[in-house]
Amino acid sequence: MWRRGERLYAFMVLLVVALEAYALGALVLAFSARLFQRAEFSRVQAALFQALGLTGLILLVLGAYILLYHAYTALKEARDKEAFARWLGIFTEALFADKPPPPPPWPEPALWALLRLREMLKGEMGEKVAVWIRRARPPWAHWLRSRFTSRPERLQALEALGLARLPETLEVILPYLGQQDPVLRLAAARAGARVAQGEGVLRLGQALLASGLSRGALLEALLLLEDRAPPVAALFLEKGDKEAVWAALEALGRLRLHALAEKVLPFLEAEDPEVQAAALRALARLGYPPSGREGVVLSLLRQGEEFLRVQAARLFPLLPPGLARRALWEALKDPSFYVRRAAAEALAALDAQALREAAGRHPDPYGRAMAAQVLREGVWRS
Repeated sequence: MWRRGERLYAFMVLLVVALEAYALGALVLAFSARLFQRAEFSRVQAALFQALGLTGLILLVLGAYILLYHAYTALKEARDKEAFARWLGIFTEALFADKPPPPPPWPEPALWALLRLREMLKGEMGEKVAVWIRRARPPWAHWLRSRFTSRPERLQALEALGLARLPETLEVILPYLGQQDPVLRLAAARAGARVAQGEGVLRLGQALLASGLSRGALLEALLLLEDRAPPVAALFLEKGDKEAVWAALEALGRLRLHALAEKVLPFLEAEDPEVQAAALRALARLGYPPSGREGVVLSLLRQGEEFLRVQAARLFPLLPPGLARRALWEALKDPSFYVRRAAAEALAALDAQALREAAGRHPDPYGRAMAAQVLREGVWRS
């Protein structure tokens, strides 16, 4: 949970700085007047004692506030943890005993206990917890609409709405994808990906495209969408920039979105090498052969950057066996250790006998050694 009291703490610090500036200013004026013989020594002495007294009082008040603040927050966190555990037990018993929980309103720890259950449970039980959350009328959506909500409260609200997974809250989350604050935008992307359902999924995808988030954040949003990701991934591939396309290609492979495998093939000829590598990885993870583009994959294995050659080698077991064996045999001569390693592993997956032949009679000593190493590792694993 987020700690509160930042505004009061900031006000205290501002007050301390202002009073200390006043005391120093009064001292400067008093000593300047004494320097030019404009003030009596007793007046300067009185100003000095006043400044010292004010400084001591300021330090006493500030120190007492800091100590009390930390003591209070530590006590409150301990009480909240105890209340959280108690309410979690109450809601769990009500859920599995099929009886209603105590009527709302519920304290904040009870809301977080509901969110914990909502995060863990899906299906019918998860929907039952969602009904309880709606009955509690939590303040999170109101916090996001309010102009005077602090940044920590907005982040807390976005996190809570994401855990609650209430589709109707998407409307208050989407505007935060246009915020200048990148932390708020990232939190909104995570919350929106958990919340979006039905038509809201495509609206979220359009907002993500316009958000300017990094490729990693876009990929995280797609992974959080899980089985709802296909329309957003297709939108990214069709209308996104290279960052969005990279994220979509990565998500296609990791989520095993086989229905979109055909859309990956054109990106093997993209201008950006990282997009090409992402397309190769996606096809390899999907187990989808690049039919009609075998020549493109072969050219990437021979001429591309090192990371492209690695990904191309890993894809060759999906190509026609004769072509794949010849290409991987040649790839064992590659000057890159990682390409030779990928080629040997691909050859092992394609034809173990060809790997044994490479370990015994490959003309390149480094390729021969790599084939032998991968062959030994296969024996150890078996």
